[in-house]
Amino acid sequence: MNRPFVKVRWHDATDDDRTWLKEAEVLKFGSEPLAVISWGWLMLKTKQYLTLAADHIQDTDTYGRVTKIPMGMVKEIEEFKQQ
Repeated sequence: MNRPFVKVRWHDATDDDRTWLKEAEVLKFGSEPLAVISWGWLMLKTKQYLTLAADHIQDTDTYGRVTKIPMGMVKEIEEFKQQ
C-alpha cells in the first residue's frame, strides 16, 4: 500500500441525547464544536470529501473503519512519513 498515513482534526456534527432542553441548555450545547481526531490512510481527497481507512488487511487488500469527512469540517491534516 502506497498511501499517506495522516492525522485529521475535524469538527463533527452531533446531537444532544436528551429529549427536551431548556433554551439555555440548547445555547450551551450549540456553543462548542465536537472536536475529533482521526488517524488512517488517506484513501481519497476531493474538493468535497476526505476518505480515511483506519485498518488494512494486506492478505486480502481490504480496508476497515472507513470514514468519509466533508472537507468543510476538516480543520487540519498532518501527514506522517514512513521510516
